[in-house]
Amino acid sequence: MLRMMTCVKTDAGGRLQIGTVAGFKSESPAGLRRNSHMRAAQARGRHLGRPKTPQRVVSEIEAIATSTDLSIRAIQKKIGGRASRAIVGEITKRARANQSPPL
Repeated sequence: MLRMMTCVKTDAGGRLQIGTVAGFKSESPAGLRRNSHMRAAQARGRHLGRPKTPQRVVSEIEAIATSTDLSIRAIQKKIGGRASRAIVGEITKRARANQSPPL
């Protein structure tokens, strides 16, 4: 983590000097402990992070995205918020890119 510090001092002639120094802050003990616990859980085969979106929700989003011209927010609202807007956006973009052009 980058830390900015402002230094105020006087030079040999007595003039005031103000400067900014950047440095890297070392991790806190709590952060180190958290990271070691997460690495240990991952080594035991535990899944870290958000759970995957269920396939039935993905299929529903793909069907709506390819059959309508709804916006991403409208699709998310239509599925009842069962997936985040970012996930709906990714699935919609992928589904519409793979869709064949209309004749």
